[in-house]
Amino acid sequence: MTGLPEHYPRLPLAEGARERAVATALIRREPYELGEGVHAHVERFAAAHPDRTAVEDGEVSLGYGQLADLTQRTAAQLAVAGIREGQIVAVGGRRGADVITAFLALELLGAVYLPVDASWPAARVESLLTDSGAALLLTTGTPADSGELVKGARAAGVPTTPPRPADAPYTRTRPPAPDEVRYVLYTSGSTGRPKAAIVEHRGMLNHLRAKIDDLGLTADDRLAQTAPLSFDISVWQMLAPLLVGGRVQIFADEQAQDGALLLEELRARGTTVLETVPTLMRFLLDAQETAGVRPGALRWMIATGEELPPALARRWHDTLPGIRLLNAYGPTECSDDVTHAELGPPAPGVRHLPIGSPIGNAELYVLREENGQWHACAHGETGELFVGGLVVGRGYLGDPERTALAFFTDPFGADGGRLYRTGDAVRVLPDGQLEYLGRVDRQVKLGGVRMELAEIEAVLGGHPAVAACAVAVHTPDDTGALVARESAHTPVAAQPPRLVAYLTASGDEPTEAALRTHLRDRLPAPMVPHTFVVLPRLPLTRNGKTDYKALPAPPRRSRPDTRAYTPPRGEAETAIAALVAGLLGTGRVGRNDRFLELGGDSLLAMRLVAALRETGSAAGLRDVLRDGSPAALAALGHDRRPATGARPAAPRDDAPRTRPLTPQQAGVYFHWRLDPLSPYYSYQGSLELDGPLDVARLAQAWSLLLAENPLLLARFAETDEADGREAGHEVVHHYPHWEVPLPTSVREITAEAFRAVAAEEAARPFDLLGEPALRTGLFRLPGGQHRLLVTMHELLLDGWGATVLFQRLAELYEQRPAGPDPERATRYDRYLDHLTERLASEEVAEAGEYWLRRLAGELPALQIAQRPRPAAPTYRGEITEAVLDEELSRRLRATAVAASATAFVPLLAAYALALGYYSDADDVIVGAPMAGRERPETADVPAFTLAMLPLRLNLDPAATLAEFTAQVRETVYDAYAAAEHPFGWTLRRLPAASRSSSATPVFQTMLNMLPYPARATTASDVRFRFVELDTGYTKYDCALYVQPHGPGQLLLQYAYQRELLDAPAARNVLESTLIALRALTDPERAEHTTVRSLDLLPGDDQR
Repeated sequence: MTGLPEHYPRLPLAEGARERAVATALIRREPYELGEGVHAHVERFAAAHPDRTAVEDGEVSLGYGQLADLTQRTAAQLAVAGIREGQIVAVGGRRGADVITAFLALELLGAVYLPVDASWPAARVESLLTDSGAALLLTTGTPADSGELVKGARAAGVPTTPPRPADAPYTRTRPPAPDEVRYVLYTSGSTGRPKAAIVEHRGMLNHLRAKIDDLGLTADDRLAQTAPLSFDISVWQMLAPLLVGGRVQIFADEQAQDGALLLEELRARGTTVLETVPTLMRFLLDAQETAGVRPGALRWMIATGEELPPALARRWHDTLPGIRLLNAYGPTECSDDVTHAELGPPAPGVRHLPIGSPIGNAELYVLREENGQWHACAHGETGELFVGGLVVGRGYLGDPERTALAFFTDPFGADGGRLYRTGDAVRVLPDGQLEYLGRVDRQVKLGGVRMELAEIEAVLGGHPAVAACAVAVHTPDDTGALVARESAHTPVAAQPPRLVAYLTASGDEPTEAALRTHLRDRLPAPMVPHTFVVLPRLPLTRNGKTDYKALPAPPRRSRPDTRAYTPPRGEAETAIAALVAGLLGTGRVGRNDRFLELGGDSLLAMRLVAALRETGSAAGLRDVLRDGSPAALAALGHDRRPATGARPAAPRDDAPRTRPLTPQQAGVYFHWRLDPLSPYYSYQGSLELDGPLDVARLAQAWSLLLAENPLLLARFAETDEADGREAGHEVVHHYPHWEVPLPTSVREITAEAFRAVAAEEAARPFDLLGEPALRTGLFRLPGGQHRLLVTMHELLLDGWGATVLFQRLAELYEQRPAGPDPERATRYDRYLDHLTERLASEEVAEAGEYWLRRLAGELPALQIAQRPRPAAPTYRGEITEAVLDEELSRRLRATAVAASATAFVPLLAAYALALGYYSDADDVIVGAPMAGRERPETADVPAFTLAMLPLRLNLDPAATLAEFTAQVRETVYDAYAAAEHPFGWTLRRLPAASRSSSATPVFQTMLNMLPYPARATTASDVRFRFVELDTGYTKYDCALYVQPHGPGQLLLQYAYQRELLDAPAARNVLESTLIALRALTDPERAEHTTVRSLDLLPGDDQR
């Protein structure tokens, strides 16, 4: 084998440093047996227990007898192919039984294992095969996994072959030498060229023995192999169980990376040991909490690849007590992990968890450099970690220069030993364990993949259009919506850290697509940045180096690559472009950049319209959604009517005010009055308060919040003044009237009991005339998480209002002001004044005429019920769910943008098609809530402003799906323009036949895709997030709710009344909606498929 390092430099030590380093070193000696190879143990178990399962790989299971036989015959195949001791053989594909067999065969031959991942581009495969001097590429798995591998091997001139075990076995006559090179792993390099770390046989075996020792592995253990082949932990995962007669369980990527599937597999397969990165630990915990079941026989969880946050470790112990937690640390240049730390629940205030003490035969030293010499650090002092002992690898293959920078002759241990400089900052804690404090250079680990940022910069800088670049890691602060509906699906965790590339252009600005292609052809996928930011110049330090600390936060969205940037012209376009950029979080906005193409949605459109109207712009919601470019919006000019703007705050008046209900409230009140014992207008949620909550401080913040929002304390009353309403009298509300303090005591409760209490509260109707329309309860769950249960009547608040309210509660908790904000305390009064003025306007009157025309004639009733409608419905409901994956969600957005619409339009079209199919109707009406927040006077008012829009859709059988989507878009935009006219007013002017005491009038179904304007927030280390709970009731026959479900995905929830539909029928409606959506978002099908010809029959429907 050529290219092995032969000489290692001496580490320059300060005087007396050697003695002090030895005195403070962390060393553990163990008499492990390191002679025989793993294959010898497999053969021994094969002789004693040939049928005992050694490897589980999907549908395939190999007994020890089979594994030994395949190993010997694969070694014979390789020997016939000319492979000899010391030669490097690349093994390509994905983890599986074939890879384990190949590794053991190479060990038997004395050859060297080099893993090559099937997901790598051909250019990287070619580079690594050439650099390593590999003699052969052994391809495993399916032919689909080998495409890029074979292409890269051909370019490198390396022969390839799949495993073809020979007829006769191969037998090795002597055991492996201790210093025999066992495997080579490529790791990211700071110069732009990857480094090939060399690991010896004894180092590998030492690590396997250490894992067996510290975990207490036995023949009864079943260890999950979850790591990619290029990840160093894959080696011990596939070999350690074989030394004790245990079982290796291969987990496919989709199982290893999805919390719910992982939990299901662990339970089904009886896995006892699992190792994964902290991000996937979160997914597993989320799935466990949703399913309410433990992960089967699991006894060890090993966290690796990224720093383990204390909060996650605490959550693990709180959620899964009894399953031991190990924190493991080790560089690829050593034989995997060099420290282990078994973790208990972390103490409050801990910022970093220990990475532990040395494994057997590892020697750890903490040193610091001063003036070119290294000094020993005392315990507690921060320094750089050096590793010695049997665990240290040989260096870098064919790279003596970089070997000499990281590997040294060990000045502390036995003669001939090596010392490895990790580049990690650590300190020794009082209990003798190491605490990891970060990198001393710019090497990072993301998703378990270690990479040098400089390598990415080197490759990116090779693009001809890039003059200079810098790559950094950014952690998005997007932690999910502040208000979201409860879901049975595994919640998607907060977004992980991401790579961001900053660059300056050498000429014309390169497109993001061109940069991605350039990088993907040369780097593994995890090393391609998520975001590219073009800057006029990179920030520099005083000595002329890139100032990484001064790099700006990346924009939340990027401009599309499909159009050139044209700067805004004139003051109006410039001002509008700045508003759009600030609202969408884009780096810059050109004059022709359309709002929806930049990532805008209906929520953001409403906020933009509100901001524009404060400047006097004539732009409306339809204008923003149809084009929304600064050029188009500026061309609309200004409204002839001066903008109302925010009225000055009225003097604070603590005396109760008496005001009529808004038309929106009056409609809700009227339905409550028809059935006051029904709880279906209850709005309930759990304010999740995760962190060190100060209950007294929260109570003070709650008191201030109520003082700023007197509507929440309103008492409702009926006067004797008839005003034409059905009830024959006017309804008013006096506020503030009631007192609703936060409970002074916190109730200790389990998660299951909390949901039971919430259900009881939701089932208890409100007496609007005799009690507060708001109830609260404060609870503490196991693990110290607090939940504020808030139940109120819908008259008080909608989802947007809840977002505003709880964002303010977090601010009050953080800021602790002396008193309420007087301006906020009168905000609701000013909103009522503005609403009164708007409702008397000509525009609202014209909108009323539009609705009468739109709803003229006989109105269609939804006919999807399986059972007769009861005269006295209970409104008991159930929910069925589906998640749109990233690909379908992407197609949905692309279809919407192409149609100059929001994603709501194709979703509505798909849902209407499904409703028409099951109703056997070509005329359907779907209710759609609109936030009613497009004017500046309403944007930040915690109140019920929701407007219901009855969207009547004609399902022309001859129309293509594209034509139908366009029709739906026009219907939606017309409705938006008329949204200020209250639905209740329209209803009073419709014939009495349009109303029924047992069915909701005009429409019996709803599509709700209202996003909310704020993200989950943290105040004084407490995370605030309000989750709308399923109360178990639904006011409509059925309703479809859509909300974001993490980056790139959407969650669909179909709620239905149990008295009308059963679960299979409801599921069919949802499945048919998805079928329609897939067709609508396929441009070819949408252009050529008609409404009549679209087959919406689910696969398992017998209808």
